[in-house]
Amino acid sequence: MAHMKGVIQVITHNVAVDSPNSSSVRFDASASPSLQEQYSQLQQLRHELLQRYRPVLQQGAGPIRVMARMVGELEQKCRELHISDVILKAGIVNRTIGDVNLRTVVECVGEPGGADDYRMLAEEMGIALPGENISGYVAPGETYLWLREQMMDCEKLLLEHNFDLRIYDIFATGNPFLRGWLAEEMQAWGISVTPEQVYLGLGAMDSIDKTLRGLRQMYREQGISEVAVLFPAPGFNVPEAQTISYGYRLHRVQTLEENRFKLTAAELDQALTEAPDIRIVYITVTNNPTTFAYTPDELEAIHNVIEQHREAGHDVLLLADLAYIGTGKPEEDRARMATFASDSATCHTIFISSLSKTHTLTGDRFGWVTTGDTTLAPQIAPGWANSMASMPA
Repeated sequence: MAHMKGVIQVITHNVAVDSPNSSSVRFDASASPSLQEQYSQLQQLRHELLQRYRPVLQQGAGPIRVMARMVGELEQKCRELHISDVILKAGIVNRTIGDVNLRTVVECVGEPGGADDYRMLAEEMGIALPGENISGYVAPGETYLWLREQMMDCEKLLLEHNFDLRIYDIFATGNPFLRGWLAEEMQAWGISVTPEQVYLGLGAMDSIDKTLRGLRQMYREQGISEVAVLFPAPGFNVPEAQTISYGYRLHRVQTLEENRFKLTAAELDQALTEAPDIRIVYITVTNNPTTFAYTPDELEAIHNVIEQHREAGHDVLLLADLAYIGTGKPEEDRARMATFASDSATCHTIFISSLSKTHTLTGDRFGWVTTGDTTLAPQIAPGWANSMASMPA
């Protein structure tokens, strides 16, 4: 914009900033409600939100995500009403989802712009836009612009090989270069796969959803109508809701404290024996929400049980959520992943991966699915083709 030339543009997020080209908005303190009145107002807003969202919870929406949305709405409404930060901190505790909003960081220890100025994290992660104000720190946006340059280079590479991200992609499984790079990522864990066995998704949850959708279509074409998915409990409950929505039977196995809330081989064997309609077993290799991770021996035992049932004609697949693999001690994660490297274990496993936890990219929502069985990948492809026209790169 020509009339803005030479003017420093500052994005403030309702935070007063000292800028040569901006003025702070002042409010008449005498007209402001007291802190007690503001706290009563916050309580009333919270009560109204609870009433409004109770039916949403009763309809089966994930409680953690509903709560996160409620907290976000409450914080936004309080800021619109200029409720004091003191009241916000006292009346709202956000313990819903582990995403960190770097735009709200206020901590600066010592010299502004120094090594302990944590407001700069948004700049370093490429989140802050040029001129965006993060609690008084005005970000240059250099990392943000650098990332855009990398995106342009990647798009040029794709166009050179006749893959246009803006043209309808019939299969919608993602661009071939990225799938190839991710196949190499899986190979680094010892999992022997090709790019054709890797499908992209908008995060791990979307990847699980597409996988369950594709498997349901596959079973339907095979004439199998009754299919159950086994979930250890307690566990991540969003895939459970996805399972129900696609008409699977949900089969929970209550895990025990003495086993650190992990599914044991004996529990799995009993469940598969008693319920032959179970064809999918979902586990998070490092458990959410219990935080306990399966040991290599525990994973080997689970693989052995699945292989025994497959050899007996019970076709079982392991849906392994790897969201937290890569966040623990490297040697321990490598040992866990080594249990999947045998031909039999790879063949009966569908891997769900994400960059959210391992690369601190919770806001970018990128994940991928790797099918260990080469023949399975094309059979579940309708889960992608029937859910989107093309996959963002």
